[in-house]
Amino acid sequence: MTKYLFSFLFILTSLFAQEELSYKLAYFNDLSNELSVEALQHKELIPANTQMLNLGITKTPHWFKLDFTLTQRDLKKNWWLKIDYPPLDYIDIYLYDANKKLISLSNTGELRPFKNKKISDPGFVEELQLNETGDYTLYIRVQTEGALQVPLKLVSTQKLIGDQYLPIILSGLYYGLFIIILIYNSVLFFYTRDQNYLLYISFIAIFVFWQLSLDGIGIAFLWGNYPWVVSHASTLGSSGFALLAIIFTRNFLQTQKYPKLDKVLQLFMYLTFTIFISVFIMPYHYVIKTIGAFAIIVPTLLIIAGFTSLRDGYRPARFYVLGWVVFLLGCILFSLNKFAIIGGFEFMSRAMQIGSAVEMLLLSWALGDRVKSIRDEFLTKSNELNVTLQQRIQIGLMKERQKDKMIIEQSRMASLGEMIEQIAHQWRQPLNTLALINQNLYFKFKLEAFDAKAFDKAHEQIDENLQYMSQTIDDFRDFYKKNPEKETYNIIDVIHSSISISESLIKYAKIETIINAEEGVQVNNIKNELMQVLMNLIKNAHDALVENKNINRKITFELWTKDKKVHLCIEDNAGGIPKDVIDKIFNPYFTTKSEEKGTGLGLYMSRSIIHDHMDGSIKVENSDNGARFIIILPQA
Repeated sequence: MTKYLFSFLFILTSLFAQEELSYKLAYFNDLSNELSVEALQHKELIPANTQMLNLGITKTPHWFKLDFTLTQRDLKKNWWLKIDYPPLDYIDIYLYDANKKLISLSNTGELRPFKNKKISDPGFVEELQLNETGDYTLYIRVQTEGALQVPLKLVSTQKLIGDQYLPIILSGLYYGLFIIILIYNSVLFFYTRDQNYLLYISFIAIFVFWQLSLDGIGIAFLWGNYPWVVSHASTLGSSGFALLAIIFTRNFLQTQKYPKLDKVLQLFMYLTFTIFISVFIMPYHYVIKTIGAFAIIVPTLLIIAGFTSLRDGYRPARFYVLGWVVFLLGCILFSLNKFAIIGGFEFMSRAMQIGSAVEMLLLSWALGDRVKSIRDEFLTKSNELNVTLQQRIQIGLMKERQKDKMIIEQSRMASLGEMIEQIAHQWRQPLNTLALINQNLYFKFKLEAFDAKAFDKAHEQIDENLQYMSQTIDDFRDFYKKNPEKETYNIIDVIHSSISISESLIKYAKIETIINAEEGVQVNNIKNELMQVLMNLIKNAHDALVENKNINRKITFELWTKDKKVHLCIEDNAGGIPKDVIDKIFNPYFTTKSEEKGTGLGLYMSRSIIHDHMDGSIKVENSDNGARFIIILPQA
């Protein structure tokens, strides 16, 4: 416990320790780029009123002179020069004593091999060899193509160590936040496969790369020994970030709906891509100035795009706009600081990091809000579609029922001609018989051979034929009688009536009908509809038997009950139905007959009647002799 308490007190003391050496600072702009440290000592330097010089973007070398005094108390500590700004290309440090004797010379900088650094620090730290009290002078030559900011500190070892904790904690929180956002959105991408998440992940990745190049962590731990990457990382990162930001915006806000705005975004997308390519071929000094301007222009343009989308009612654009406003503010402060327009290095160096952290969180929320909006819209449309679908189903069912009724009626009317022909066939014989009886009576009367016995016989024959004709009319009248009410009846009666109506077809084709029926089997449905189904099946069997030219023609009816179900089987011996069409015979308008002999509605209508009106089923199969139709109905 004591060990941890001591460590905590050490860290706390280090954070608030003020162990720094004060110094006088002056600087000189070496326009000739040839000035030596010896020649510099004879030049008049410009005094500085701050210890954090910000000279803007310049590529000429600058000299800095630090005059400080080491007391006896200070001699007990080790002292360090700390330059806490990583993007400085070349730094040469000369330490002189009061006698202008060179004590040490060291060379460092971003473009020099990182492995030559004595201390692995994102910034630049050099130990000062101070062995006695007195006055000392530091000459520091700095040359860079970017912003020339030189925050100079002379600190003790304790102060140097203490100053590391807060940046490490802040950097850990900062990059930890981005890692969490990357993982979270990667999971969402694999879950949703939404292209916006992939663009956002790429957008965050290039931004992290850019930030690692700015704060020196990338050089310290990743690419410090690769000079080309060291010198181009910041410009690659910033231009790539701007390019992906525009691509992400066009996709996320769907700016294709706003042609003029989208054309402007496309123009800047091509410009940023050109800048990205120019990083490989143009000097850093020119590229960084262009990127500095774009760091303000691009976020402003994206904010305008966000407001346009927000005005159009796109809800996720709220977080998008707020995020880019915060980031733009950070970029403006950061850029103005780099161009030496405003000061405040300590805060400004973190301004863009703060803005970017807030922006990335808000953009992540915007994506989440977009998913939620899509889900809500989908649910709303789904509910509306369900209601509409139910209505359409009801309307569709009504139309199908009406269609079935029309098809049934069409089928009944289509068979009217056949029925009339069958009536003519069935009446032709009794009419001929009546004609012969009439003629016989006439001749007997003329020949005076007419007696009472002959008259009674003729009367009986006439009455028998008239009753037959009357029964035929009754059978056909019952078939065409419109009676939609269900009734309970004996199914064997329907079989006999169907055979009776079709008698002329059956007799003319010399077809034998066989009935094997269980007695007293009853059903409850519309009697005439079942009769229509049986007559269709008899007619189809008749046509198949006639076409097959079978001599011993038969139609067999079998009737039995099982598990409260009535099974009615109608089978012929015409050879069966071809396998390639047997699955299609119940389809509407499907027929294997010529147009004169079939409409393709009979079996479709029969199936509709059995299924929809009688809650039964009908199927077909081939037996050893021919086709077998099996009707299953609920038993009454």
